[in-house]
Amino acid sequence: MIASTHLTVGAAVGVLSYRFLFKSNSISGMAGALVLGIISHLVLDMIPHGDDELYRPSGGPNFLPLMLSAELLFSFLAIYWCGVSESLPYQNGYLLAGMVGGALPDVPHVLMESLKVDWRILQTADRLNSFFHTSWHAGSFWQGLLPQLVILALSLTVLYFFKLPMTETSP
Repeated sequence: MIASTHLTVGAAVGVLSYRFLFKSNSISGMAGALVLGIISHLVLDMIPHGDDELYRPSGGPNFLPLMLSAELLFSFLAIYWCGVSESLPYQNGYLLAGMVGGALPDVPHVLMESLKVDWRILQTADRLNSFFHTSWHAGSFWQGLLPQLVILALSLTVLYFFKLPMTETSP
């Protein structure tokens, strides 16, 4: 999955966990949002996808640093615009915890690739994350990218509608 998908789903999971599960500004609630973000990452990786073509088109030069930087910039801007709420500061903490959880399982792989380190703990964490990847691959680049874009749009929609304070109706 592309980073944007993991980040926005993690952010949406964080906001939803604040709204419906934990309803507090506690550290344990934010830790719960972090764990749910990690779970969302692992579940998303079970969906057949292919994103190598985005970062390395036609087997050509590796555009990973450039593409990932641009993708992260647009992801953070979209999440900020859609999800950050001035009237709900604690919800913002949950949003961030979910985002971190959504990205966390890929950190060992990114560290090993970018820093060229081969530490046993990173290898173990990367193997655990790889265990959840499906062995099915999308037939084409677009078949792999389209479900991710749909999930991305749904997550941003959730963020947008839940950034507003909930209003109570009286009978």
